[in-house]
Formats: sequence, structure tokens, C-alpha cells
Amino acid sequence: MKRNILSSLLVVVLTLPTLGQEKNLESLESTYLEWVKAWNDLNAEKVAEISWGNFGFGRDVPFVRAGTKDREKYENGIQRYMDSMDIIEYGAHHSSYNIVNGVGLIDGFYSQTTKQKDGPLRTVYGRQSLVLTFQDSRWKIIHYHRSALPNEFTR
Repeated sequence: MKRNILSSLLVVVLTLPTLGQEKNLESLESTYLEWVKAWNDLNAEKVAEISWGNFGFGRDVPFVRAGTKDREKYENGIQRYMDSMDIIEYGAHHSSYNIVNGVGLIDGFYSQTTKQKDGPLRTVYGRQSLVLTFQDSRWKIIHYHRSALPNEFTR
């Protein structure tokens, strides 16, 4: 009898992280879609909130890397970038969501259409991966990478 109770208790304890993981997968996806929406809504404050202090967009962008100690400078840089555009449309396609040892992993394809003021309309298609950690009661992006697909793959 004691052995059956202990076995049942062990099954419950080992299952708890899995049950919580399902909920976290939903919140992971929700956070990512919130970040995508923030870009499309030109909401620099929300983009910075989800990604502050963790990753850089690369050397060819007009705002400082998120790793800077100055969040206001980071957010203002994103806002200046958004203000320089007539159009920013960010699309997430075929994304997969996983949690491994408490780390959120997102992989998939993206499309980004931009038009700088007085510039041409440009659409880029590519693959992306994001790494997130759960801190301050929500997922935060700690790394983001994307690579444009060669044109022959986008036709």
C-alpha cells in the first residue's frame, strides 16, 4: 500500500513540470505574438519591454543594442527607427515553440516589409530563432537571430 502511494506521488511530482510546461508554451507563444504585434503597431515601449537588456538587432540598425545599460536610449532608438518608416509590417510564419530546461525556444520563418520615408517598398523573407527566459513573471527575449532567405527560395 505504501509503495503504491509513493509510486503515485512520484508520478504526480514528475508530471507537474510537464503540466506547467504546457501553460508556459502558451505564454511563450503569446509573448512572441505580442512582440510581433508591438512591431506592427509601432509600439516601441512594448518592443523594449519584451526585449530590453538582452539582445542586439545587429550592427546595421539605427538604434543601440539592447545590452546597453540605458533602457530609455534603447527604446528611443527603436522609436526613431519606427518614425523613419512609412511602413513596418512584420509577419511570423510556421513558428514552433519549445521549452528546454526552462529556456524558451522559438524557430520559424518571418517576413518583413518596410518602406522608409521617401524610400522604396522592400520585403524580406527569412528564418529566425529566438531564445527567451522567464523573468519578472513573464518571458523576455535574450537572443534573437534572423537570416534572410536567398531570393530563389522566396519565389
